[in-house]
Amino acid sequence: MNSIESNQQQYSTAISNKVGALPLLPSVVSQLLVLSPDDDEFLDEVYHLARQDPTFSIRLVQYAAKTCKSSQMLEKFSLKHAIARLGSRQIANIVASLSLMDAFEPDNQSDRNLWVHSVQVAVIAKKLVQMMPELHLESEIIYLGALLHDIGRFVIFQAVPEGPSRIDEDHWLTPAALLDAEIHVCGIDHVQVGTEACAHWEIPRAISDIVANHHNYNLPADTLDDRLLCLRVSIIQIADFYSVYLMNKSDRAAVENVSDEIAQEEEEEENLIQILAAELDELISLPSAVLPEKYRSIIPRALILQRENILAETGKILDALGLPE
Repeated sequence: MNSIESNQQQYSTAISNKVGALPLLPSVVSQLLVLSPDDDEFLDEVYHLARQDPTFSIRLVQYAAKTCKSSQMLEKFSLKHAIARLGSRQIANIVASLSLMDAFEPDNQSDRNLWVHSVQVAVIAKKLVQMMPELHLESEIIYLGALLHDIGRFVIFQAVPEGPSRIDEDHWLTPAALLDAEIHVCGIDHVQVGTEACAHWEIPRAISDIVANHHNYNLPADTLDDRLLCLRVSIIQIADFYSVYLMNKSDRAAVENVSDEIAQEEEEEENLIQILAAELDELISLPSAVLPEKYRSIIPRALILQRENILAETGKILDALGLPE
């Protein structure tokens, strides 16, 4: 056995052990994830379940309080206030975020960057759903699928602390190249690991299917269920692509001295629109693609216009989770 194979076996075992050692989701969290926000009694059920777990209740109140700018309200915040303020459309998202934080609290820059990316993809995916209301997509499922899409990378980063730098040594530039780099270093990729983590956590299938297929560009589209999954996955793939651009742009801005910032910004925006359009062309032209073709021209520019809102909303969520940018 050569050194590469030895490392792969060692890392693969560590990753498998990490998945098996993940703390099970609290009962209240598991039950909340399968509730429907459209039910009339949803918020009452959330309140009833949250009261059964004092620790979770406290964290839910703290999260809501951090998003409240009124000092007077902060002093009077209660569980009912928190649930009412957050609303049915945010509860499941927050529950998943808090649970993910419990399992993968960041302790280095690679972990933290992955958190930023995961939250950012979720925010972008939610914006995409809002841009296409006639598709009647469930924003909660899309958001949770986006938030958890890279859960396998969280596991790899913690099971193999040197993993991020070792994987990046392969200089991957595309999603397919990332998977190849992970297999080369660890003997397994983050999609496989994420699928196993979702099974361990008993994540609802609608969400775990997104995690398992977010790098699959050849999904079947024969049935209505197939087409729905294709649509959900396409949205996560677009959001993933845009988030990678935004994070790379932020990294470049931190090290570059821009002499004509406005002109460069405008040029980069036009370049990005062309890049995004080309990426969408590729996604939409796949045999399994179901995203309506008209969005090929609408989405790139819309995402550019939403950029500052996306960054602000991402920062707000990270701050509420205790991860200020």
